[in-house]
Parts: sequence; C-alpha cells; structure tokens
Amino acid sequence: MTDSSNGRPLPSVEVTVQRATNIVANTTTDQFGRFIIHNLPAGDYMIGVHFIGYAANTHPLTIASGTTRIDFQLTPSAAALEAVQVSGQSPVSVDTRSGDQTYNQADSRTAPSTTTSGVIQQAIAGAARAPTGEVHIRGQHAEYTYFIDGVPVPPGISGSLNELFDPDVVQAIDFQTGGWDAEYGGRISAVINIQTKVPAGPFHMEESTYDGTYNAMGQSLTLSANKGKLGMFFSGEAQGTDMRLEPVVAGTNNDPINYHNHGQDLFGFGKLQYSAGPHDLISLDGNYSTTHFDVPYDSTLQTLNDHQTDVNAFVNLSYRHRFGDSLGTDERSQPPELFIGPYFRQGSLNYRPGSVDAPSFVDANDPTKTPRDVFEDRNFDIGGVKADFSFPIVTGLMDGKIGTTYSHTFGQENFQLTDPTGAQPPIASVSGLDGYDWGTYAETSIRPAEWFELRTGLRFDSHVEPSASNQTQVSPRIRLNFFPTPSNTFYLYFGRLFMPTNIEDLRSITQQADQNVITSPTLPERDAFYEAGYIHRFPYGIVTKFSGYHKESTPGIDDNTIPGSAITTDVNIHHVWITGLEGVVEFKPVGPVSGYLNLALNHAYGEGPITGGFFPIQTPNEAFDLDHDQRGSAVANVMYSLHGFYISATGIFGTGLTNGFTPDANVPNDTGSVANGTFQPGNKSYCTSLFCFNRAFKVPPSYIQNLSLGYTVYASTTYIRPEIYVTNLFDHTYLLKGAFFSGESVGRPFMIQFRLSLGV
Repeated sequence: MTDSSNGRPLPSVEVTVQRATNIVANTTTDQFGRFIIHNLPAGDYMIGVHFIGYAANTHPLTIASGTTRIDFQLTPSAAALEAVQVSGQSPVSVDTRSGDQTYNQADSRTAPSTTTSGVIQQAIAGAARAPTGEVHIRGQHAEYTYFIDGVPVPPGISGSLNELFDPDVVQAIDFQTGGWDAEYGGRISAVINIQTKVPAGPFHMEESTYDGTYNAMGQSLTLSANKGKLGMFFSGEAQGTDMRLEPVVAGTNNDPINYHNHGQDLFGFGKLQYSAGPHDLISLDGNYSTTHFDVPYDSTLQTLNDHQTDVNAFVNLSYRHRFGDSLGTDERSQPPELFIGPYFRQGSLNYRPGSVDAPSFVDANDPTKTPRDVFEDRNFDIGGVKADFSFPIVTGLMDGKIGTTYSHTFGQENFQLTDPTGAQPPIASVSGLDGYDWGTYAETSIRPAEWFELRTGLRFDSHVEPSASNQTQVSPRIRLNFFPTPSNTFYLYFGRLFMPTNIEDLRSITQQADQNVITSPTLPERDAFYEAGYIHRFPYGIVTKFSGYHKESTPGIDDNTIPGSAITTDVNIHHVWITGLEGVVEFKPVGPVSGYLNLALNHAYGEGPITGGFFPIQTPNEAFDLDHDQRGSAVANVMYSLHGFYISATGIFGTGLTNGFTPDANVPNDTGSVANGTFQPGNKSYCTSLFCFNRAFKVPPSYIQNLSLGYTVYASTTYIRPEIYVTNLFDHTYLLKGAFFSGESVGRPFMIQFRLSLGV
C-alpha cells in the first residue's frame, strides 16, 4: 500500500478479503505498507482497502497457486468525505492469525474525556477498571508497556494519575495479552502496540470543543499535512472537570459524594514521518502531558484537600531499513530489516498536603506518635534504545530475529512526613535515583508447512535499582500455531516472564520512613505463564476467540497506597496464582450494524508474606484475593452507522473488586451468625478455585450503560459533527472497590457531554 501522490508506504491500512458475500479475512498493513493473507484456496476474491484520508479501493483477484502479489496506490481524498461515505464499524476486532485484539481509533465513539486507560478497559477481554482510572488486566495492576511506533515507552511515574498521551493521537492499537515473543520484556501483562496517526493526503485540520456535567469542558486541535515524502501530524488538548477521580466518599446506598475533585489535563503531541525511499522510514514522535488535580481522599477514608501535579513526556526516534524487495509467504519471511529506536522519557510527581488536613500518618519510630502529613517531590529522566535485526534463515521456512533494549534512569526524590503544627521536625528521606534495565533476545519462526508454525525464543534480562542487587533471569518462550484453514487458528504457549519494578519508585522511603513494615526491597516479578487458544472466523463477518491461561508468580507485584496521600508504591506478594478463561465475539457483517463482546472469568489470589510499602490495614495471614481480582467481567458494544449518522451503545459489567475483608477477618457469610452484637464466623467461605466467586469478600456486581450518537454534515471538504455522550445512562449507584491496599471508591454517576467538531 502506497500513497499515489508521493510513493510513501501506508501503515495500518485496513484490508478485507471477500469471496462472494463471505468475509474470508481481515488484516492491516505494517510500517512498510505490506500485508499478507494466508492459506487462501484457489478461486476468485474481492480485496477491499479502507484508510481515512484516502479513497476506498476494491480489486478483483484470482488465486491459482503459490503466492500472488497485489499492489495498491491509494489516492488522497478529503478526510470528511471518506468518513461519511464509508459507514463506521465497532472499533474492536480480532486478528484471526495471532488472536490479538485490535482497536481502530477512527471507529471509536467514546466520550471526549475518555483516557487511554479507559480505551484499554473497554477493548481488552479480562480488563477491569481501577478506582484511580487505571486498568487491571487479567487480575494484575498496571503491568503493561506501551510500544509507540515500535519504540517502548516506560510506564508513568509510580503513583501518577496522569495519562501518557491523548487517545486522539492513535491510529490503531494492537493488544497482546499472551503468547509474547522473546522480543518483549518489562511489564507485559499486556503489550500495547500503538500506531500513531499517519498524516493522510493534503492539509487537514479538526477543532473540537465539548462541555458537560460536573463542569466538564475541553478543547482539542489536530493538524496534519504532507509535503512530498515528509508527513506531519500535531495534536493538542486541554480539558477540565470537577470529577477527575472516582468519588471516594459514599453516602446512603453508596451514592457518590463528590468533594474537592477538580482536575485539569493538558496534552501535546507532534509527529514527523519521512519516507526516504522504498527501503527507509524515519519517524520522530514528541509528547508532553500534565495533570493538576485535587485529591479528595486517603486510604484511611478521611476527607482531605491535597493537590498533586504530574508531568509525563517522551521523545521517540525510530529508523527502519529494509534490505531488498523480495516477498515471502509469511509475516516474517521478508527481506532482512533493521530497526533502531532511541528514546527519552521524563516525568515528575509533586504532592502537596492541604492546609486543613487531618494528619493521618504516624511513624512507628517516632516516640511522640505525632500524626503527620505526606509531602512528595519526585522527578526522573530515562534514556534508552531498542534495536532489532530480523532476517531469513531458510527462505520461506525459517526466520530469525535478534535484538536488545537498554534504559537508564536518573532522578531525585524528596519525601517528608511533616507536623502541620510545627511542634515536631519533619521526618525526611531525600535520595537520588539511579538504575538501569537491559535485555537481549534471539528468536526464530519455523514453518515446515503452511498450516504449522513453531516460534521459539530466549531472553535475558538484567535489572539494577538503588535498593537491590542486580536481578537477572533467562526466559525461554515457545509457541505452537496451527492454521488448518484461513478461518481457524489453534495455539499453545509457554513462557517465563521477568517483570521489573519501576526504578523511580519509592525505594529508600520504604526503608527509612516506616520501620513498622518489612523493609526488604521490592523485587521483580518472576512468572511461569501457560496459555491455549482457538480463533474461528464464521461466514458473514463473525469472529470468535476462546482462550485459557494460568500464571504463577514467585514473587508477584502489587501496589499499595501511602496513608495520607493518593501516592502508590510497589510491594511484593510472596506467591501469586492467576487463572482465567476469556471469550471474544466480533460481529462485523456487510451493513450498518456491528459490534463486539468481551467475556472473562478470572481469579487472582496470593499468599504472603507481603513486603515493602505502607499498609494501613492488617495484611492477610493466609491466601486472599488480590486487590485487582474481579472474577467476572463483560463489555458489549453495538454500533449502527450509516451515511454520517451513528449511534453506539456500550455496556460494562463487573462482579466486583475486593470489599476490604480478608479470609482471616471476621467476615459475614452464609455460615456465620451474630450473637450479642458480635459476629461469630462459621466455616470460612473463601476458596481458590476459578468458579468460586468469594462473594463475602467482594463489593456487589455492577452494570454501567454508556451511549453515544452523532451526525456528520459536510459541504465540499468541510464538515461539522455534533455528538452526545452519556456515561452511566441509568445512574446506577455502586461501590467500585472497598478499602484494601488503598481507599475505597464509589463509581461515577450519570454524566453527559456534548461535543462539536469542525474539520477542514
């Protein structure tokens, strides 16, 4: 796929193969505009391509035998006209070759205040929304890594509630929640591969403004253009709301009481992409985001008026060079290709206690036992590089890939526990941050037949941070893929995983400021991961995926909120088990109606001891459900889109996160009783099986219905699009999570937003 005006390759173009009225396969192009469809029986097909900013294109093709090549040169057209002429579809789909779920931003109809974490929660099976706006994937806290245009972007500063970037800069996202090649290291409960927007056609501009309940308002501006082989894209957004965090204070029937919860977010993103020729592609991404918000709570459920400001920024440079033009019969049966991606990352977290706070942190070693406020000022810089080289070993039969990643973190931290009366001096921990992560790998893809593939790899990781010695691991990985037909994929996977902690986390504080907890350093998570899955494409645009997985961690990683603040720090749980089943249905037939359904049953539990962090509660002494365990979850989306009009409905169901009780506490359950006002526990109701829901330890289930609709009116190359977004349509009141490892949180109430967009 190339741009007809300048020959530039076009990544993320949607490709659909049909035979008669049946959709045989869907895929997208890679960074060099390449795509491959496998195992097509001989016959006549119709190939259609769609990419916003270019005229849609279809081409008949007859397959005989061997590999058939087809090239498209797409003609730039007005983005508005293309968006109107082609009906939109539900944004989430399933790759029938890999099983990955993919997300297309052009088809998304989420509220303008929706964060990237919110997109992830609605797009991935097995994801659950966290109280702070984060997302839990497969029973784990935010252990995922962004790869933006191929370059890794380390996670945000620990405890930050700021999003790294605005989802409007995204073209497409590929989610990998299992089956990872050896290439991927770091925090990979999910690998989130993001293709940022590609400048399409001539100059294009869109300005949007929105307003809504709780004084929600925001403006955004995007600009894109092409000049020969140089493409440019810029985006900026400012938004504010009086409900920045989930409300924490609950009234009668868990109705949310919104207090001191104002927040402002600023995002800026720029991209330059230069196609030096058919073999060379250079991309430069720069991003800055900052959040200032009022913190209404702490983990002891006292109402506070603290303030926190977070900053996250990154600059990525990527260079791809392809050696030769030959075309193989597999995604990796291609000419040798070199990738080099240096990057720079910067972040800061500044936490200020309110002037009328009720101090809540008591240091165990303070003889005066003076309650204190929490003060934090932390900043860091990360420099790193990712380099890979892929190459054929035996053409069409065996490929190889080798690579390395390295990042070095520098920073400074000033943490203080202060007496607001001034009677006692502050207890302070001021320290530098200095450490690195290094990983290297080698992997192969072996295909003795078109219907079978063996992917093997070996990875070595080294993690050095201020309070622990060098932590290393060698991680073998293996995946068997079976492709009996283009419509069927089976896979089996085993891999060892090594997930390091954030170097810029609270290390010395844990050792110096609170001697009442075990002061062992927080160590990387070490996992054994197993998975099996089956993907099937039915005629008429239906795709299904079913998978099961099991992970055992020794140790596991969780996070814990510091009393008197909203700041979190990583902790270790000695032993963690996670088991789950997932199902996905994608429904995208020819016509105006489409949708998807994500279903997941997951159990994440652990056993102590728990080391590090600041615990405001008594930690469990036996097996317990993790803070992020939501046993059942479901997300369903249905969209109707035709001739510029759309209506989209998304329902989100969850059986509930933890309620604050632990199995060794006096927990009301079916076998207990109350005598003289005192609960007498009967047989404990806690169990560790996947199908035992442990209702005594969970908040009640919840169902949230979201709705959006809009219409595009256009004239020539200009368009105007009014839209309405409703969150929690039926104003369901519910508790999102109880006080366990962090404060409890109440779900957001009914909210409505209106957006008006103007494009040229």
